[in-house]
Amino acid sequence: MADEKITEIEELFPLEEIKSHSKKELQYRSYMSSPFIAASLPLKDVKKNLFTRTYNNISLTLTSDTKVPFGKNGRLLLSILTTHAVLKKNKPGEPVVLEYKSLQNLLDELQLPKQRGKEVKEQLECFSGSTFVFKEKRTKLSEAYLFEEFMPTEEQIYGKVTATLHSTGIVPFFESMQYVDLEDEKSNKKSIGFKIVLSEKFTQLSQEHAVPINYTVYKQIKSVVGKDLYTWFVYRNNSIKEGEPLHISRRALVDQFMPVKGNKEGYESEERVNWNYLKEQINTIKDKYYPDLKVSINSTNDGITFYKSKPVIEGNDSRYMLVTSTI
Repeated sequence: MADEKITEIEELFPLEEIKSHSKKELQYRSYMSSPFIAASLPLKDVKKNLFTRTYNNISLTLTSDTKVPFGKNGRLLLSILTTHAVLKKNKPGEPVVLEYKSLQNLLDELQLPKQRGKEVKEQLECFSGSTFVFKEKRTKLSEAYLFEEFMPTEEQIYGKVTATLHSTGIVPFFESMQYVDLEDEKSNKKSIGFKIVLSEKFTQLSQEHAVPINYTVYKQIKSVVGKDLYTWFVYRNNSIKEGEPLHISRRALVDQFMPVKGNKEGYESEERVNWNYLKEQINTIKDKYYPDLKVSINSTNDGITFYKSKPVIEGNDSRYMLVTSTI
């Protein structure tokens, strides 16, 4: 097993280059799938078994037998699960299986202290009983002849049509999960023998829509909203062209990251509070976590302008090891 991990690392990063960096300099890479970047998990415990988030053409509805995953630990765990799904070299039809001797082994991989064990275990339980409905609409101007059999007259096949693809699916995170809780005569408790089987649909979604992020930085960001903004900037930067800045309205940013939940009477004041917090987090990300990010808050205070920036992770960058190789 250890040899397989070393081989995985060497294929992406030559071992001699990894050794040339001290442990303090080493950064870790993980993955997040774009649907969860565009429409993320709840910021905090919603204490419900249903949660819906919509952004542009993507809708994400989480359901659970108890409550849905949420917060900082939910996001870190989702990134680890996605990374395993993306990188696991399983044969077609074979499930992706994650095994940990103890909860501490999982905490080590997450690079979290022992004190976070109870919280991480709670998120595991949330994921194990959760599924999500993923809906997406993609619109494209296409040549009509591609849909020739659906055209009422022959003349119409020489024009253009607007085609909208509607995609939907119900995706469980886990196929199954099992572990053992031990308690001795002195009431010392320990959780051991974790075996998590990722669902085939979650694995496929992760592999098709994976976005690499700097896990080291992602973990350090204290604000949950800050984590969401960071992954979103990393993701959207891939699609921005040099010299073609992207303008995002204040309303769109608030609706995506901190939607207003109050009534119409209190909308303006809550929207203003949320927008001010988003601006604070954007500036913090620029200053502390993504110094190469080229984004500015419009002088009219009506949104942001996002310019093509240096990617967080360059190809063949030897500073980055896979976070799943730390255990």
